[in-house]
Amino acid sequence: MTIKPRAVRPGETIGLCVPSGAVDPESVLGAVVELERLGYRVLVPEDLGRRLRFTAGSVQTRIEELHRLCADPEVRAIVCARGGAGALALLPRLDPSVIAADPKPFVGCSDITALHLYCARLGLVTVHGPMAGRGLTPGSYHRESFLAALAGEGPPYSSTPEDLDPLRDGEGVGVLRGGCLSLLAATAGTPWAFRPDPEGSLLFLEDVRERPYRLDRMLTQLRLAGAFEGVRGVVFGEMKGCSSEPGTDYTLEDVLLDALSGLDVPVAIGLSSGHVNGPNVSLPLGVRARLRCGRETRLEVLEPAVA
Repeated sequence: MTIKPRAVRPGETIGLCVPSGAVDPESVLGAVVELERLGYRVLVPEDLGRRLRFTAGSVQTRIEELHRLCADPEVRAIVCARGGAGALALLPRLDPSVIAADPKPFVGCSDITALHLYCARLGLVTVHGPMAGRGLTPGSYHRESFLAALAGEGPPYSSTPEDLDPLRDGEGVGVLRGGCLSLLAATAGTPWAFRPDPEGSLLFLEDVRERPYRLDRMLTQLRLAGAFEGVRGVVFGEMKGCSSEPGTDYTLEDVLLDALSGLDVPVAIGLSSGHVNGPNVSLPLGVRARLRCGRETRLEVLEPAVA
């Protein structure tokens, strides 16, 4: 069963959360200004800059913050401040009754993929998109898809023909799933591992600064773990910093296609969501989407992300 959060209305509160890596409080100031400009109030944690080694405090501190935001009726959406590392450790100790009691849009990418997987097990629609400390300022995020995913404003996201490059032609419809490839691979073998949707999945995969041989390893790992069963199409992100090294006789695209050999599904690359150079697109995970590759290559979200 798919559970969509209620759309965030003008004047309501968006809470910032730091469930993963530590963040510089000054890095979120631009996002606060932008969210207020969009008509929202912003709740910033008083201890936003807390740090324990490379994470934003202990596991218990980060869990309490997330639980508090989920349980606060005044908070109508949650935007993560950054990814980094540490979200995976939260999963065994999160309380599903708190997370699912009052569904609200939950936005983040990179290491936050672990939390998207947790929410997917509860049937919750979440948003792979820009974070407050990384790319939620004018020009750095895709405003239309952000407002569509959080507020239901305007039509659901659809890429333009220039946004994606086709790697394998075809058309597929399925439930949009995925996120940061290295995090998806890291959860294989755990209770929160990525699993295909019974209705068929469209798989979105992105990462940053991973060499092609590592991408091949992670894709192979996921395929051996059964993550590609029932997948109807695959769309990769920009794959920033993942190109093959100068002097090699293969391209990143060659490696990706080889890793997906035997899958008769459309494949595209270049979607600007997650680790990106262009404006960061907000992708709702858990809703139906269509991928068309060929003469015109497009990803279309087919239903609203919010109720």
